[in-house]
Amino acid sequence: MASNDKRDVRSGGGPVVRTTVAERVYEDIKERILDQTLKPGERLTVESLSRQVATSSSPIREALARLESEKLVVSRFYAGYSVAPTPEPAFLDGLLDFRALLEGHCALIGAPRRLPAIIQTMESAIVQMAKTKRLGTRYREYRRFIQEDARFHQAIVESSGNPAAISIYANLHAVLLQSRLYATRTPSDGSRAQQVFDEHGAILDAFRVGDGEAAERAIREHLEGGRRRLLSGPPGAPVPDAGGPSA
Repeated sequence: MASNDKRDVRSGGGPVVRTTVAERVYEDIKERILDQTLKPGERLTVESLSRQVATSSSPIREALARLESEKLVVSRFYAGYSVAPTPEPAFLDGLLDFRALLEGHCALIGAPRRLPAIIQTMESAIVQMAKTKRLGTRYREYRRFIQEDARFHQAIVESSGNPAAISIYANLHAVLLQSRLYATRTPSDGSRAQQVFDEHGAILDAFRVGDGEAAERAIREHLEGGRRRLLSGPPGAPVPDAGGPSA
């Protein structure tokens, strides 16, 4: 019988962190979905997942509810849970357009405020992203990067001080949704890393000097770069490299 006792684990050779059974189960199922061990559209039952993950039903149910909130799992009356379909390229293309509008607007307002907490969050996220030198196709290879990338972009939106924008953006799980295409791509050779470094650095530099127009422009350029890296080319094309600029 599983419990919510905490255990010590290491993440990527880093410091020991404390994790609960519920968190471990959530990450295990999430990894199976993003790596497509559990295929898009595949039915998920508590009993089967309990056997696969070797735990009781309670943390499985908790994980499924959390994954549903992140749009990785869907539930239907009388049908139960299933893996959410992979987002269509047209949806992701529109999502990038929406992000450019929302993040650009928030940066235009937020960058001139030069809020220390926002700038510190962005700096910290970039430092952590820089530790991932190459963005592979497996969740364990890009997990830290997408978590920190999401934190970086959430900080941009939070800089505006607009509660509605902050809530809407947080519930999009935009970076996570985009990462669902990584499993269908092949790792690149690292040649695009500098472009990603420069894009994040330009956004941060604009926030540091309080230039809203430059921040908005840098965000739009960054997201257009992401569109080219993520959506251009057939499945099996290289995925973008990861990393952040030294700042």
